[in-house]
Amino acid sequence: MWSLTQHNLIHLVCNCVYYVYYRFEFPFIERYKINLDEPWPWHEDPQGWRKQVKKSIAVFLINSNVIPILVYVPLSKTSAFKEHNMSVEGLPSPICLALSVFFCMVCEDFTFYWMHRLLHHRRLYPYIHKMHHQYTHSVSIAAEYSHPVEFILGNLLPTAVGPALLGPNMHIVTVFAWYMVRVGETLDGHCGYDFSFSPFRLIPMSGGAEYHDFHHSVNIGNYASFFSIWDTVFGTNKLYYELTEEKRLAEEKKQKSA
Repeated sequence: MWSLTQHNLIHLVCNCVYYVYYRFEFPFIERYKINLDEPWPWHEDPQGWRKQVKKSIAVFLINSNVIPILVYVPLSKTSAFKEHNMSVEGLPSPICLALSVFFCMVCEDFTFYWMHRLLHHRRLYPYIHKMHHQYTHSVSIAAEYSHPVEFILGNLLPTAVGPALLGPNMHIVTVFAWYMVRVGETLDGHCGYDFSFSPFRLIPMSGGAEYHDFHHSVNIGNYASFFSIWDTVFGTNKLYYELTEEKRLAEEKKQKSA
């Protein structure tokens, strides 16, 4: 129950902040907009955007409040379920908390990569993941706009792997810290801005918001979440780096000719 409240609260607060950015389009914020040459969807199709927002909110409420309960309640009654440490004496040190969260990030990133890549399989994509890609250019509300099956396989499962492996060795405070990092990262990756001051840029081999926005725009590659390591190992970000390099060379050529 507490995790659902935390999840909803983070989404509410962050989306309200992003709404202010989108609504007022402050120049010092808009300079970080990823797709500078393209209008925001609410400018392009106001009526269609209003319908999409209503649908996205409904999907979010179902996925984030109903699906977790349907998954968690049966699982909590099995012998495989192990509660996390909740004692005051067992509160983690800052180093222990950071290492545990990083471990969860690594587990989530690996699992998410393969689940995400699986959902892009041509036999599955039209029925499940295509729904998420209705947002060709990402905005914050698109972060968890997904089919219920995808929400389980691509959101709940990868996020739960790290805490499940650590089990009682992970304090409940660390679990909440991990959830905060995970939700913050997916909102940051879908917000449509690539902020130079984003804390997620400090992560080694981080792709950043632009990295994931490319996935939405071309609908292929860049499957990972926190890191770009598995995309690099399996060559699924090759197109991204090729087009990025072409863009960089074109800009240099343009500047020289100016």
